[in-house]
Amino acid sequence: MKVKVLHRAKGQMQLDLACRRLGAEDADTLYYALGEQPGIRSVSVLMRTGQVLLRFDPCVPGAPEQTLRFLRGASLSDPELKKLVPAVSGRATNEQYKEEIGSLIMARVAKRLLLPAPLRYAWTIWNGLPFIRAGLKDLAQKKFSAEIVHASAILASLLTADFPTAGSIIFLTKLGEILEEWTYKKSVDDLARSLALNVSKVWRVEGETTELVSLGQVRVGERIHVYMGNVIPLDGVVVEGEAMVNQSALTGESIPVHKEPGLTVYAGTAIDEGDLVIEVRETSGQTRYDNIVKFIERSESMVAVTQSQAEKLVSRLIPYTFGTAALTWLLTRSVTKAASVLMVDFSCAIEVAMPISVLSAMREAGAHHITVKGGKYLELISEADTVVFDKTGTLTRSVPTVEAVLPMAGRDENDMLALAADLEAHFPHSLASAVVKAARDRGLDYGVPHSKPEYIVAHGIVSIAAGQRVVIGSHHFVFDDENTRVRPEDEEKLHALPLRYSQLYMAIDGELAAIIGIDDPIKPETRQVVRRLKQAGLRNIVMMTGDSERTAAAIAEEAGIDRFFAEVLPEDKARFVEQEKSAGHRVIMIGDGINDSPALSAADVGIAMKEGADIAREIADITLSGSNLEQLIALKELSDRLMGRMHTTGTLGIAANGAILLAGILGLVTPGVAALLHNTSTIALCLRNMTELIPDERCYYNTED
Repeated sequence: MKVKVLHRAKGQMQLDLACRRLGAEDADTLYYALGEQPGIRSVSVLMRTGQVLLRFDPCVPGAPEQTLRFLRGASLSDPELKKLVPAVSGRATNEQYKEEIGSLIMARVAKRLLLPAPLRYAWTIWNGLPFIRAGLKDLAQKKFSAEIVHASAILASLLTADFPTAGSIIFLTKLGEILEEWTYKKSVDDLARSLALNVSKVWRVEGETTELVSLGQVRVGERIHVYMGNVIPLDGVVVEGEAMVNQSALTGESIPVHKEPGLTVYAGTAIDEGDLVIEVRETSGQTRYDNIVKFIERSESMVAVTQSQAEKLVSRLIPYTFGTAALTWLLTRSVTKAASVLMVDFSCAIEVAMPISVLSAMREAGAHHITVKGGKYLELISEADTVVFDKTGTLTRSVPTVEAVLPMAGRDENDMLALAADLEAHFPHSLASAVVKAARDRGLDYGVPHSKPEYIVAHGIVSIAAGQRVVIGSHHFVFDDENTRVRPEDEEKLHALPLRYSQLYMAIDGELAAIIGIDDPIKPETRQVVRRLKQAGLRNIVMMTGDSERTAAAIAEEAGIDRFFAEVLPEDKARFVEQEKSAGHRVIMIGDGINDSPALSAADVGIAMKEGADIAREIADITLSGSNLEQLIALKELSDRLMGRMHTTGTLGIAANGAILLAGILGLVTPGVAALLHNTSTIALCLRNMTELIPDERCYYNTED
């Protein structure tokens, strides 16, 4: 594709595609393909001029150059790019609303210029009937709504033969509804695209073996193997295995569903127990966007308490609006003044602008590589006073490194590392990732044939390789549970590794085969983040770990955490969270492993780390996609500012509409002007709530991620 840079400034770029005009299909393909590129915050495709306007994330260096390379090597006829276009295009939706607004304005101008007065009046009556019907329906159901208010104003104007006023109310109400709906859908689309920028890998089944490939390489009809703790990446049918699948992200079911051969599984669900071989039925990227939109719409049902309280308040104000209108008519005998009062709808600013503020905050969180699954979790973050940290991969570095491999019983060091990597690759966790990376860095082939591995939560992995039973995991699991023996000549090696190392033990046929020492240093920002969280009101900060008391004490002291618990099991973490909640605390749990899942689920807000197990991210309410804990500071600040914005929205909405109501009582505005002012104030609040809460130039995640 030919691309010319027309203009370039800090964080922005305007491109010319060397074509006079873009077709709708090509424009959609280009829009969504660019949306998938890292570092792009917004895309505008100008169909008529064949140009593109791009806005970049300042926290992603090199994004403009990478985007130019992508465009120059891309083709809009590429079927892989066309798959990225959802069934309902956000860009097409924008065009649709522009068309609706244009048609509405042209119809009004044409009616006033071309139709004689009797036909104009008949047109007004006809267009007012749907509003009146909607109002009467709500009135019959004893539901006090904005529709009743609008219907009353229109009916009052029609009954007094004030057709111009009735026409203006109808026109401005329709225009306001279109603009509000457009603003809302644009917020949903922006958020959906920010959440859709994920890349996954899957285990593809090739005969008797499995191969780790990118998601884009999988085709319909091929088989993939999904293990416990992982998210099912594509829709398909189970052909082998049994598992309990957590479908809460799609259906809201809190209890995992049993899946066996012949049953359908869906992308975005996660395996709690067992594993499945799935025949892929759908690989198109179209459904991914649509599923995310459904997820966002579901998440809106989890509105913040503040929003719910505000909506109840404005609903109670509607009867007072009627009372004020009736009193105005009784005192002034002016239908115009009464109709002006009826154009004041306190609910619009709350019911439209507040959800948009939540959607905008969720989108902004996505820009900081934070995925939030519902508005109520942002409010709970703002209210929280207790944080419980898992240690490994959370307070310590997200990418620990293997520093030593001690083979036992005369075995080869590389062979032991390769075997360990092959088992650990199936169950992602920060320590497992370190083992896999070490094998890859040494150029080892860790595709060792073995039986289906079994993961034992908080303990380790069991499998059969070359006819021998292989176990790998903690000291307790390998020695106490598995009764592993050690050759006399290897006794000294048990104490050879430094105490700061996390240690994985591997045994073959009941004999210690290797010890893997993993250095898991604390993240450099941890102490500062803990201090800032305390300053922000999160005074009760706790660390929980399965490590020894000595290791836990050292990490807690270095991190500045006063309270910690060592050698805990998954159920211990969940029990502690429940106890804190029972004591009246709002609890945030932060973890990354399968063994953190019960506590993540029990907490008021569960936060998972990117490098952790898929099931942890699936269960968690919020996911931090970077490795830098300063994202927690961004999340806290975002939550606090969102709550401030929501309170301000309620205050401004009620104040603005109160002023319009007073102006209507005093006869300072006509019903048409009142409708215009009401809709303008609502749209202004919506646009204000779409602005960012945290300045662009501030980065809260590691740009190397």
